[in-house]
Amino acid sequence: MRRRVPQIIVSILLGMVLIFSQMAPGLASTLEQKKEELSEVNSQLKERRQQLRENEKKQQDIVKELDSIERDIAQISSELKRYEQDISRLQQSIAELEPVLQEKEEALQVKTEILNQRLRDIYMQGNLSYLEVLLDSTSMSDFLTRLDFLKRLMENDAKLVKETAAERDELARQKRELEEKKEQVLSLKRATERKRNTLAARSQEREDTLRRLQADKAACERAIKELEESSRKLTQIIQQYQSSNPSYSSPPKGNGSMVWPASGPITSGYGMRTHPITGIYKMHTGIDIGAPHGNPIWAADSGIVIYVGWMSGYGNTVIIDHGGGISTLYAHMSSFAVSSGSRVSQGQVIGKVGSTGLSSGPHLHFEVRINGYHINPLAYL
Repeated sequence: MRRRVPQIIVSILLGMVLIFSQMAPGLASTLEQKKEELSEVNSQLKERRQQLRENEKKQQDIVKELDSIERDIAQISSELKRYEQDISRLQQSIAELEPVLQEKEEALQVKTEILNQRLRDIYMQGNLSYLEVLLDSTSMSDFLTRLDFLKRLMENDAKLVKETAAERDELARQKRELEEKKEQVLSLKRATERKRNTLAARSQEREDTLRRLQADKAACERAIKELEESSRKLTQIIQQYQSSNPSYSSPPKGNGSMVWPASGPITSGYGMRTHPITGIYKMHTGIDIGAPHGNPIWAADSGIVIYVGWMSGYGNTVIIDHGGGISTLYAHMSSFAVSSGSRVSQGQVIGKVGSTGLSSGPHLHFEVRINGYHINPLAYL
């Protein structure tokens, strides 16, 4: 694109030199105006070239930002994978601990029940138990020995219950720690997922912006190419037709002899403007007359129709030659009422208002050209 812009400037400069060299004597008074227009065009081309550079710079910055976002997302994805592995490992540890804890709970219940049963037997049977121990004893020493054994047995049962309870409590504590660690990892994972989602949304937004910039640049380039092609084509049509006829005398200055080609207000005048569709600041080579779709379009003056058809950005177009190097152009028409080569009289309907080509809505784009070069139509209306 950077190589194309200088080529466009050179083409415009050469074209303007050619224009000045071929201008009829009667147009010499417009030389300064043309020079000013050329200076303005060159200034605007410089501005557009700068805008294109800024567009490309923005695209480069976005591409770099997208690369950075992709790296961050890749790093976050790695972190999420590690968190998932940690969660899986903790879950496995909890799963392995749960049956052991259940086993300890069951063992504790059994031992507690045994101890409780011994206590119930002692308290319920009371002296009978001691009597049985005494009767079964062979001596006082044997009795004391048996009694000590019962005491030790109860103490041992109580110790086993206490140890089992401690083991159960330790396992429960370990499980709680694992569950707490799991919850911490889950919390980190959720926070990381939110960060990843934010980055993904940012990436999508930047990609959308990049696509818009690319589309804007492409649309701008297409519009410039199409309008330049249209301008070359209509200039060629007018010049070819006029060169096949006797030499034109110097065209008269505008005296308001033409009639208005459509009924409606001027919505965009002749001169430099920002194009409503392309956004390009450039020369508006005619005037726009706002009118409803289908309203009649009249020939501004008598003459011969030298072109009827589609002309790129102009859409459906009619060109009428009025002699003396003067021609008029009617663009964006919805339909035609004349054919090429036909003679028309001033005020005759030649078609209807439309919005074909590069148009933002129904209107008539009207131009007055002298030897193929546009001038302000208001000088002739």
